[in-house]
Amino acid sequence: MRGAAAATGIAKDQVTAASRAFIGVSVALPQAAGHQFVPNGIQTGANRTNAAAGLLLSAAECRYTRYVERPNRLRNDVLLYASLWTTFGLLDGIQTLIAGNLNGQHQTAAYAIGTGLLNWWSCGMLTPVYLWLVRHVPLQAPHLAARVALYLAVLSFSAIPKYAIWIPLENAIFHTGWSFVPTVGAEIFGVFIGMLSFVVLLYAMEYYRIARDREIRASRLEAELSNAQLESLRAQIHPHFLFNTLNSILALMRRDVSAAEDMLTRLSDMLRFTLQSDRTQETPLENELATIELYLEIMRVRFGERLAADIDVDEALLTERVPSFVLQPLVENTVRHGLNESSKSTTVRITAAAEGDTLVMRVLDDGRGLPANETFREGLGLTNIRRRLERLYGATATLDLRDGRTGGTEVIIRIPRRVGVAVPAVQ
Repeated sequence: MRGAAAATGIAKDQVTAASRAFIGVSVALPQAAGHQFVPNGIQTGANRTNAAAGLLLSAAECRYTRYVERPNRLRNDVLLYASLWTTFGLLDGIQTLIAGNLNGQHQTAAYAIGTGLLNWWSCGMLTPVYLWLVRHVPLQAPHLAARVALYLAVLSFSAIPKYAIWIPLENAIFHTGWSFVPTVGAEIFGVFIGMLSFVVLLYAMEYYRIARDREIRASRLEAELSNAQLESLRAQIHPHFLFNTLNSILALMRRDVSAAEDMLTRLSDMLRFTLQSDRTQETPLENELATIELYLEIMRVRFGERLAADIDVDEALLTERVPSFVLQPLVENTVRHGLNESSKSTTVRITAAAEGDTLVMRVLDDGRGLPANETFREGLGLTNIRRRLERLYGATATLDLRDGRTGGTEVIIRIPRRVGVAVPAVQ
């Protein structure tokens, strides 16, 4: 049973993974292209793909609920209520034993506890009926009166099946002489009150279970939504970089075909490196810096000596985990605004330092800095980075953009230090 449940959980995860990947890709690519490059027909197709992916995800969840959650709930119900009725029986038997000894009515422990267990176990035989009533016929409008009548009828006749089970077993095991009709007549009201109390207890337990299930389901949905949004933001960055680089290659083709070919070769190397990396949301700082080095090599083909770079990172920090593809968009912004919009040379400086439990990364340049009298508007790269930081680390991460102390622009990212601990991959 455990192996089957595990296999079913794996299958559910795989189907859910495919659905989520479908959703992330179909949403991310049109957004990364800015929509203006996506014809209406393709947008409509993406919407249909989203709908199909959503149905696939729902189907996976339904199959998981049917084959894993329901059997687990049944097993938990059996263990819970069997333990509950056994506890009641043991307490009743111990109480009977102590009271009898105190009153001079000496009884054996086997008889007192055995009778108590039989008494409460026979009550517990009707637990499935009460559970069905509470879960499927709750006391609520619009048929409240009819449902109250049904409850009263079931509780009133509870004594009949209880004593139909208890009396034969009690007489056979302990050689007593209980009679069915007199016993039912004498005990029917007590059984009614006892079972009514149990139904009230069931309602309390069911309301708690429902509230807990909703909390867990909401937590799962929030986590899945967060992961899907993270993957969507991460997927948008790659096309954004790719479109900009291809535009640079196109511009270079008109002036220097050989350099454009070299740039295209280096681009393929960078894309290969990126695709070979794992799909976790975090990566070692060393890998992130390697990505930047590949990008700078591509840009040096185009700009030559006009582009200089200085990477100042302590080797002890290379294993620190940082959001994947988080620094490259910042370096790209520096190159685009510093070199494309000016004929001057630009130096990019990248640093990383530990400040207590915080890793501080900086990307600085010596360009013109932020516009003084203009309203600054963040582009796609900065916006996505800011959102990813918020999703990954909450309020413990920040991104600050400001004028550099000696000119140019400085971007500062602060994140909690994480050494060798990866955020799980978005399936």
